[in-house]
Amino acid sequence: MPAAAHPPAASAPCPPLTIYPARRIHTMDESLPAADAVAVSGGRIVAVGDLASMAPWRAAWAARGGEVIVDKRFAGQVLLPGLIDNHIHPFLGAILMPMELIAPEAWRQPDGSLAPAARTPAEYRARLMERIAARPDKSDWFISFGYQPALHGRYDRTLLDELFPDRPVILWQRSFHETYVNSAALAKLGLKEADVAGHPQVDWAGGHFFETGNKLVMLRLLPYFMRPEWYHEGLRRTTALMHMGGITTAGDMLFGGISPEYEVAALQAVLEQGRAPMRVVNVFDARGFSNRASGTLLGPPGQPIDFAAGLAAIEPWRDKGSAQVWFAKAIKLFADGAMFSQLMQMREPGYLDGHHGEWLMAPPVLKAGVRTFWLAGYTIHVHVNGDAGMDAVLEALEAAQDDKPRFDHRFHAHHLGFHAQAQTARLAALGAHASVNPYYIHALADDYSMFGLGPERAAQITRCASLRREGLRVSFHSDFMMAPPEPLTLAWCAANRVTRSGRTVSPEERLTLQQALRGITIDAAWTLRLEHEIGSIAAGKRADFCVLEDDPFELGVERLNEVRIAGTVFEGTPHLLPRPVGSSLSIAHGAAKAPMPAAKAPMPAAGAQMPTSRHGLDEEPGDTAGLAPRRSAYRLINAACCGFADRCDVVRQWAAWIGASLTPSVR
Repeated sequence: MPAAAHPPAASAPCPPLTIYPARRIHTMDESLPAADAVAVSGGRIVAVGDLASMAPWRAAWAARGGEVIVDKRFAGQVLLPGLIDNHIHPFLGAILMPMELIAPEAWRQPDGSLAPAARTPAEYRARLMERIAARPDKSDWFISFGYQPALHGRYDRTLLDELFPDRPVILWQRSFHETYVNSAALAKLGLKEADVAGHPQVDWAGGHFFETGNKLVMLRLLPYFMRPEWYHEGLRRTTALMHMGGITTAGDMLFGGISPEYEVAALQAVLEQGRAPMRVVNVFDARGFSNRASGTLLGPPGQPIDFAAGLAAIEPWRDKGSAQVWFAKAIKLFADGAMFSQLMQMREPGYLDGHHGEWLMAPPVLKAGVRTFWLAGYTIHVHVNGDAGMDAVLEALEAAQDDKPRFDHRFHAHHLGFHAQAQTARLAALGAHASVNPYYIHALADDYSMFGLGPERAAQITRCASLRREGLRVSFHSDFMMAPPEPLTLAWCAANRVTRSGRTVSPEERLTLQQALRGITIDAAWTLRLEHEIGSIAAGKRADFCVLEDDPFELGVERLNEVRIAGTVFEGTPHLLPRPVGSSLSIAHGAAKAPMPAAKAPMPAAGAQMPTSRHGLDEEPGDTAGLAPRRSAYRLINAACCGFADRCDVVRQWAAWIGASLTPSVR
């Protein structure tokens, strides 16, 4: 990485010094929290302050014959550090974003518009017919993502044939796990009834493929999806959404899940050759690298993994970084199932309906992975959602610390759908930290009060304030496409804890504005071990800024979702949007509140009372520890798990399918 900026030597070429005055600069640097001007040169920050304080730097540059530019384009705007989403999945966006998005929720489009939500059968049919009419080439695929039968009505092969007899049509369910196809699509896929005879997760007559049955569709579509005109276009759309979200750095939390060579080539083509104003920091998929190195296929959660082989395969990649594609000395592991599908592993009393969660890595496998990479000095990131899942994570971390105590190891738990207060204290004692998805609060707390967790636990999902009170660093991520790639939206969710119905749940867990902004700037940088490079506006750091039309400190924390983003500055170069863009939730919240699901009894008020202050006193964590249920075997994800917005294990599953099917020439 280039060295920090300093006055150029007499014999060195002198790049211009550009000074950007602004209405206000919130630096996220505690030593100098606010400023009115920032000077940059060679992609780095030279000085922060006001125009008067820039005088010595202007003189130094002039003495060397260098050009000094005062660029006043931001004089009426506000600057934050470039925003950071430290947990996304570029490959998922690359495959899904080129599809026609017709979903129960509004989706931001790369041009800044919102594709409207379709929440009734009539709305869905109208959007479907409109979008098919916009694609007149009947020989090409029409693939739509976002179909939800419970809301949109049942579309089977017979109905799709009636509507579209002469073109291949696929409706991809919002859960990612299911497809509904017509006869023309089956013919184009080359699928015959004999190919699926007896498959328990294929309804041939109905044109319905789900779970492992959907692999039959996915694998035949891969040559179409992996073409640069699809995959690269999907990446371009994903990066366009990230730019509108003010993101200048993103962490790919599953790099190498498909094929590291293919993924790097695509990222470099879109980011560097395409001049996208951001960088991606790759965190290695420990399981993907290990299985490839050992010649092992993705198996059940309890299948042993040769992590030593994975470590050896990862090591050479650490030196292959480029200008905008970086590699961290860090890996990703998994504990339990997904939050959206209610497959997180829960302690007693478990789920209201008596079902139980699933493991993505059985605890002994997780412990072995943690140990291998812990002893090698890697930063370890672990996907975990339930409190029983957290028990497995804590046990693995504690065993690693017993083997070899480490300081500043930055072990991170990711997502944290629900965990107990006593576990927060244990995380802190072991030196762990958290990157959470606060969108869960907005999207799930209402429904999970009645279905799954009950009011008490549903109100406490994704607790942030208690994590901070115990001394953990807390950052936020979208896990795109689980949440929009809009860090300010995530910060609003964490700070306000407002559900879709407008309730405020567990207000004691809300954050202040400063704490929320740290979660998408300096603390998010710290998660990636890049706080010396990004995350605050300070001399010597990368000149990455988020340009705001509104000042969040004037609007206040409750209106953080109304702050409009005007663009970014990436390594000193401005990249402004055609027009300022607000949060995708600001429109939804400005409209009528989403109705609560029907219930036989009124919603209990547990956790919904309003406090008198946004700054709660430190509290002793309540010990709600219970015993995780013992099981004699570990099972694969339940075939019937797919509910609204469920991804279950799709990230690891799709990555394994795609990686195994790529030909050497594609790789």
